[in-house]
Amino acid sequence: DRKLSGTRTRRQVCRVEKDSEEGRMFKVRDDSKVLAWRKRLEEYKVEFARTEDGIAAQGQGRQLCIPASGTYNGCYGENGFKGDTSYVLTFEPARGSAVRVHGTVSDTDGQAVIEDGYILPNGDCYWIERSPPGSIDPPVKRVMNPGKKPSNEVSDQEASTLMALVIAKYSKDEGHISGNYVANTGIGGTMWCKCGPPVASIVSLGESHGGSIAVATLDGGGGGG
Repeated sequence: DRKLSGTRTRRQVCRVEKDSEEGRMFKVRDDSKVLAWRKRLEEYKVEFARTEDGIAAQGQGRQLCIPASGTYNGCYGENGFKGDTSYVLTFEPARGSAVRVHGTVSDTDGQAVIEDGYILPNGDCYWIERSPPGSIDPPVKRVMNPGKKPSNEVSDQEASTLMALVIAKYSKDEGHISGNYVANTGIGGTMWCKCGPPVASIVSLGESHGGSIAVATLDGGGGGG
């Protein structure tokens, strides 16, 4: 029920069908969503590396943009639903001009580990949020949608693990991070967070449109991302 939880749709990598022969209910799994998400991740990593090389060629260093490590509270928007979220982020020196990002996140979907994340001196950043295995209910029976072929590239564990790619921008002047995310279930949305106490109640999130960075604005009319 999306009215109860807009984020619940992020878990719906499967849908229910009825087996007419056996008279049982089983779930239909569409591995194409997982594969499409994986492809998007690899494409963005290439794009991010190009940006990083360009910054390095200009001689810009890490000192231009290193956010403070700590608790970042904020919110996210998904299918008309808005919820609170809390990140515990650590930023530390990594390769070249990039700074490594890792930590944890908690929201309506539960908790996830933040891994494989980086931020550049210009504020561009990304990370992956990985929930525990079983965070997406695994299918009872492996049956594909009509016209779909089973994929040996996706394991049952991967198909049952909720993962999201977050592509965002850190604003040094405002001290917040805002952007978009897309999960391996095909569901996406927007996010906003800032180091300090919870502030989600005063933030409005723009809807996600493709790969563009989301715009977060203060309800009082102030600028966001």
